[in-house]
Amino acid sequence: MLRELNWSGILFGSGAGLIVGIALYAIAGAVNGGTFFQVLIQFTAFFVAGYVAGRFSLVGAVAAGGFAGLFLYFGLALVSVIAGVDIQAVAILFFGILALVFGSAGAVLAQARRR
Repeated sequence: MLRELNWSGILFGSGAGLIVGIALYAIAGAVNGGTFFQVLIQFTAFFVAGYVAGRFSLVGAVAAGGFAGLFLYFGLALVSVIAGVDIQAVAILFFGILALVFGSAGAVLAQARRR
């Protein structure tokens, strides 16, 4: 199954989610958004990553969306750890699962829109 996935679409979806997340963080910072908005922005970025990856994938779109959300999350988690943010391993696992769920949900919407 992994060979059938469109990996360029998955990476493009992760990049699109990153760009949407950065743009929304800039807007939230300008209007003084709180922690709730930061979490909501992150989930929106996972959803966008999954949606874009799902649109590019003809086979296994839901898996591609999940992978795109995971790649985006683990990239952001890696940057956070390098920056010195103290993150618990349980939190990394929990938010990784949420990234998988929101990425897959975006891909499900992409599949529904394609039909």
